[in-house]
Amino acid sequence: MESVGFAIGAAGLASAFTACIDCFEYVQLGRQFGRDYEKCLIKLDATKVRMSRWGASMGLDPEPHLKQSISASDEEIKLAQSLLEQILDSFEDAERISERFKKHTSTQRSASTALAVYDANTDLGSNYQHLHLTMSGLAKQRQKQTSVHRKITWAIYEKKRFDRLIDDVTGFVKNLVDLFPTAQECQKALCKAEVSAIEDTRDLALLNDIACKDDEILAAEVKKEINNRGHIFTDWKAGGNSKMWAGDDNAPGVNSKGHNFARFTVSESADVHLGNVNRG
Repeated sequence: MESVGFAIGAAGLASAFTACIDCFEYVQLGRQFGRDYEKCLIKLDATKVRMSRWGASMGLDPEPHLKQSISASDEEIKLAQSLLEQILDSFEDAERISERFKKHTSTQRSASTALAVYDANTDLGSNYQHLHLTMSGLAKQRQKQTSVHRKITWAIYEKKRFDRLIDDVTGFVKNLVDLFPTAQECQKALCKAEVSAIEDTRDLALLNDIACKDDEILAAEVKKEINNRGHIFTDWKAGGNSKMWAGDDNAPGVNSKGHNFARFTVSESADVHLGNVNRG
C-alpha cells in the first residue's frame, strides 16, 4: 500500500473516535454490583482515559499542540476505522442486553431493587471519589468535541456484562495502540502528565491495583512515579510498649524520598518514628 498522510483519513476517524468517547458518558452501573461498583467505575474511567490518550497521540484531538505527524497506509486507516466501529458495536450490544434485562425485570416485584443504579456523585467512598474525579477531569480536558445527538444514559445491571464490555473495549484499544507504534512515544508523554496530575499517592496506588494490568504504558509510568514519590504508610496502630519505624534507612549519598503517612493511631507507651534515617 502506498503511504499517505494520516490527515487524509483523519476526518472519518475523528468522528468515530468522538462517538466512542461519548459512549463512556452514557453508562451507569446497577446497585447489584455491590462492593464491585467502585472498582468497576474506576476501570471504566481508566479505559476512557487510555482511549483519549490514543486519540490525542493520533492528532484526533483538536488541540493544536497535540497534532502529530503520523503516516499510515490506506489499509491501516481502514483497520483503525473498523476497530473504532467494533468499540461502538460493543457498547450498543451491551445496551441492547441491558434493555432486555430491564424489560423482563420491570414486571417483577423486585424490580425497584434490581433496576436501581448508583450515582457516582453520592455513592462513592471518599478514596474512590477523588480518583474518579481526577480521571474524569483528565478525559474531559481532551474531550473538546462531543456528539449533540444523544445524551441519554443507560445502565449495566449485571457485573458479568460489564466485564465482557470492558474486556472487549480494552482489547480493541490495545489493537489501536499496537497498530500505530510511532504514536506510542507521544502516548508515554501524555501518560506521564496524567500520572503527575494524580497528586495523592494513595490514589496512584489504587489506580495501580485496579487498572494497570490492562495498560502497559500506564503501568510503567505509575511504577516510576510511585518510586519517585516514596512509600505509602496508612492505617497503622501502635500500642503498649511496641516500637515502630516507618521510613527508609538511606546509605551515604542516596537521595532521601518523601513518604505518605496517614491514619496512624499511637497509644500507651508506644515508641513511633516516622521518616527516613540518612547516614553519612
